[in-house]
Amino acid sequence: MPSHGPSAVSPHALALAGVDLVPATAPVVRVEEAREVVVVLSRSRDPEREVYVSRCREDGVALVVRPSGGGAVVLAPGVVAASLVARADLQVRFPEPYFRRYCGVVVEALARCGVVGLEIRGISDLALGERKVAGSSLRFWQGWVLFQVSVLVDVDVSLLERYLRAPSREPPYRRGRPHREFVVTLRGAGLPVACAQVVEALRELLAADAQKV
Repeated sequence: MPSHGPSAVSPHALALAGVDLVPATAPVVRVEEAREVVVVLSRSRDPEREVYVSRCREDGVALVVRPSGGGAVVLAPGVVAASLVARADLQVRFPEPYFRRYCGVVVEALARCGVVGLEIRGISDLALGERKVAGSSLRFWQGWVLFQVSVLVDVDVSLLERYLRAPSREPPYRRGRPHREFVVTLRGAGLPVACAQVVEALRELLAADAQKV
């Protein structure tokens, strides 16, 4: 089920969440900046526990269920969202190697944009020091893997506080910090990066990686 609540869900919001990518059976790379505010969460999480659903309804913000795992995110102007469908390595049975691989691609892409010092924190976050700048998620099926990532380039962080509750699960390095203290945008970290740069770099490097066996 792709959405919850009465708010109309645009094709753009559905594409950002990648709801059509399972069961995709060919390499797919989709990268774009969000053009509207949409709250996205995984199938395994309870919307009422993770999200202020009533606020989404009041503000006409769509709530969309993505096919991969992980916690709830806000996609909005200033966020670059990417989805990659690639052939899985049948010898790899756990998610960590995929997170290392694809988060490494994201690190390389952002380095092209002048972003240095990124580290993989927790299982699937990218952070500058103790502050998260990107989160990712995975889904496996029938020999394929879906990797999804959202990069906070220059988004209004107050949107996270408006629509997302404190997560039901969090990495140890978060230490219970509220959204505003836990995340930082690339611009907020003093890095003059444009979304268009991030889109171009991610699209090129993810497409190259998708061709690998």
